[in-house]
Amino acid sequence: MRPQLRKNASLFLVLARPGSEAILSRGGGSSSSFSVEVPAEANIGTSDVIDSSFCGFAFEQASFVRYAQDDNGEPNAFSANLIKAVTSRTGGKPIIRLGGTSPDYGRYLPGQQEPALPVAEQDNYQNIGFTTIGPSYWDLSHNFPEAKYMVQVPLATTNVSETIAWAQSAVERIGLENIHSIQPGNEADLYADNFRGEGGLELNPPEYQGKLSNETYVGNWTKYVNAILSAVDTPEGRFFTAFDVAAHVGDYIHEDAYVFDVETCFGLGIDDGNIIKEVSHHYYQRNAGDASDLASGLMNMSITHDHLDQFKRRIAWLKGNRPEIPFILNEVGNSLFRTNSYEFQARLGSALWQVDFYLYSMALGIARINYQQIMHAGYDLWLPVASAGREAQVFSNFYSQPFVADFIGSSGGTRVAKLEIISDDPPPNLAVYAAYEDNVPKRIAVTNLDYWNKTSSSGGTRPSVTLGIPVSEDVESVRVYHLNSPLGAGAEADTITYGGGQWTYESRGEEVKGVRNDTEDIGVEGGVAQVEVQSSEAVLKDKFRAYGVPNLFGDGESSVWGCLEKLEEAVALPVRIFRTIDMKAPNTSILLGLSI
Repeated sequence: MRPQLRKNASLFLVLARPGSEAILSRGGGSSSSFSVEVPAEANIGTSDVIDSSFCGFAFEQASFVRYAQDDNGEPNAFSANLIKAVTSRTGGKPIIRLGGTSPDYGRYLPGQQEPALPVAEQDNYQNIGFTTIGPSYWDLSHNFPEAKYMVQVPLATTNVSETIAWAQSAVERIGLENIHSIQPGNEADLYADNFRGEGGLELNPPEYQGKLSNETYVGNWTKYVNAILSAVDTPEGRFFTAFDVAAHVGDYIHEDAYVFDVETCFGLGIDDGNIIKEVSHHYYQRNAGDASDLASGLMNMSITHDHLDQFKRRIAWLKGNRPEIPFILNEVGNSLFRTNSYEFQARLGSALWQVDFYLYSMALGIARINYQQIMHAGYDLWLPVASAGREAQVFSNFYSQPFVADFIGSSGGTRVAKLEIISDDPPPNLAVYAAYEDNVPKRIAVTNLDYWNKTSSSGGTRPSVTLGIPVSEDVESVRVYHLNSPLGAGAEADTITYGGGQWTYESRGEEVKGVRNDTEDIGVEGGVAQVEVQSSEAVLKDKFRAYGVPNLFGDGESSVWGCLEKLEEAVALPVRIFRTIDMKAPNTSILLGLSI
């Protein structure tokens, strides 16, 4: 692990008045300070209203079996509780995509008793070319009764009867009312004349599609959709997800703007039947690295934002020409790897990347993200059952999800904007986002992804960040919660708390509250509450205090409402500020503030 310069890795959500400025200053020997103006929504370009189901989920076909049921064949309460921990914060329904490369080259066997074969494990790759599912596969959808499903059906096969069999069986067993959309194909831009599956199995013409152009993609996609419409009872109107373009990394990143070009394909008639519900794309930032690559690979905001900016063409064209069709990312992971690289893919740094990725996506106009899970993948949110010697567990990346859900809120009317930091030389890995409701900034998120890690960052005293947070004149104090860790960006999930609590397999995915008791009240002077995130190495080493963003919609003293009950009684306008830091990273944190 190569030495890194000492930097700060943190996230904050805070409250500010419309038209006010939040002052940021960096400690640890730095005298630099930065201000962020928080304008009224009328004076800034915000996103469309954020879907309460923005935080979606996605599962590779065979892996879904393990996520949906436990080893006894019962509904997997661990998975169900983790999903609920996210969706309950916004009031949205979990939108779950079932798909990937394996089902695109898979087969539906009506006589197969097992839901899916081969069985997915933590140490095996997708069995592309060998995946089969039976009727009972679709029955597992009812283990998440609130969910709506994006059902992928094969497009890679040249046998359209196979596609119809998938669609018919899914509609019959899941129920049409529980299907969000049907999606023909997966990453069809990667179909190739010489494509090979697991073990070198040839998956080429004439049994499978070869390389497609815009014209041949549109021709095949519309042919298969029309076949489904003729054979399957589907609702009228927009019911199909289209494009589903692969992620392109490295030197090919700019292809994201043009592969299966949206304008071209619509011009070729892909939506002449007014059937497309959404245009989808996949995203993986890069190929996975190791621990030494975390700072440059995931925690470099300029790379993340530049990659996401490639989608601006698609988003702008749809908004200007097909405003009823949203642009989504229905398969997202932080990096690609055949197996896993947990030291890169599942650390606090990757969770921070995920938070900023979601916030920037919202500001950009992306309508939903479905985060991918595969039993063997290192970027997963959780491992649902013990497999290949690894215990069922929550991974660090999960902690990004309740955070983002808290930022969205439950009003159903949130709009998001990325705010400018007022400086000729702002920090390269610092970003500020505002969540607006009714033209008022309700929550502000500041993501600071400057890398700091205890075991690899050199230097002495850790820097601190102080936020001067303008609050209403009648507020005398605010209450702050934080979470922290001495390990920094490289910390694992077992050291992370959020809202003073944790989610673990031992708790079956329910929040364990009160893991840390760290509440502090901060007085307001001159209408500003000064909230400082310090790198108190001695305090944290000798007597560790961890802090977390509370569950905005939970019960009891550890929730937002319970914790601030006394403050609410004392002031006319409730103000809530929360700071969440990895248990082992005192300078890696999140702050959330809410004023209603």
